[in-house]
This record gives sequence, C-alpha cells and structure tokens, in this order.
Amino acid sequence: MSDNNATNPVQLAAATATALRNADGAVVVADPFTPGVYHADPDAIIKSMFDRRDKRRAEFDALGELADAPLEAVKTALKAIGEDDDALLDFEKSLKDALLDLSGFKAVVVQMKGAKARIDPASVRGKFAEMEKALKARVDAEKPAEPVHTYCIKLTCTDKALAAVMKAAQKAGCSDLYAASAQSDKAVKDINKWFEANA
Repeated sequence: MSDNNATNPVQLAAATATALRNADGAVVVADPFTPGVYHADPDAIIKSMFDRRDKRRAEFDALGELADAPLEAVKTALKAIGEDDDALLDFEKSLKDALLDLSGFKAVVVQMKGAKARIDPASVRGKFAEMEKALKARVDAEKPAEPVHTYCIKLTCTDKALAAVMKAAQKAGCSDLYAASAQSDKAVKDINKWFEANA
C-alpha cells in the first residue's frame, strides 16, 4: 500500500498527530523521522527506522577508532543518535494511544485504569488495587514482625552513587540512615580494622 500524506484541512491541523485518517478514511501513521509524512503500510515505517539505523551506523563506523576520532565529530554523532533514539521513544509512547483514539476503544482503557500513566483510583483497576491493599494489610497483620538489626556498610563510590544507595535503602524501609567518610589515613585504617573484627 502506498504512503498517504494528510491533505484535507482537518488533517493538516493535526499534522503533528502520530496517527490519523486520510481523505479516504484509512488510518495512516506518522513517519517517526519525517514530520508531515504518513504511511498506511507498517512496512514503510519499519523501512524508515532501518534506513535511519543504517545511516547512523555508517556515520558511527566512519569515525574509526573512537579514541582517535576528533572530539567534535564524536559529539555530533552522539547528539544525532540521541535525538533519533528520543524520537523513537516518543513515537513508541504515543503510537498506542493514537491508534486507540482512532479506534474508539480508548474508553475501555479509561474505565479499566484511567486516562493517564498512573492508575485512577476511581477506575476498575483502581478499585481492585484498593481492595487488594486492604486485604493484604489484613494478611500482613498476622505475620510476625521481622527482627531489626543495626548494620554498618563500607562503600567506595561517588557522591551520586551514595545518594542512590541511601535513597534505595530508605525506600526499602531502613531507618537511622547515616553516611560518613574517613577524614584521615588513620581513620581509614581504624575503619578497616573495625570491619575485620566485626564482619
């Protein structure tokens, strides 16, 4: 089936839509890399993606050994590939919703979970979740409490990694979180000795 571009005024107004109906009433889907171009055949979109992949691969290969390649050329390639990847991510996210909108069956999804990414508490799944939470709390109330211990953990990491570890520990239900770094060689030795004696 040949490609179909939006032609009538209503479709031109929606030229940024991921999917729409052309003048013949057929569903057409936007090309992820060419604004305003729509395809009626899924194979045309797949070909567009593979063509872009091959183009970027050729540019990547042309750089040769990355350690020897000019930094500006590396940055240019990195930016171009990142933008293409972002375009495909956006396309993937919007395609399902766009096709659901055109089909008229989006109402089913809305009643099932809501219209947004998070489940609407008033939706069917939201009510299921509410009941499951209450039932699970009742079951968990009968479980014996797990014993709590105090642990010391030694890490060698960046500040960013430490922040992620602390956040994960807090999310897991840990309390009394505290991080300190040794301020001298002697402190490092003392800490290592302590761990050798207590590990």
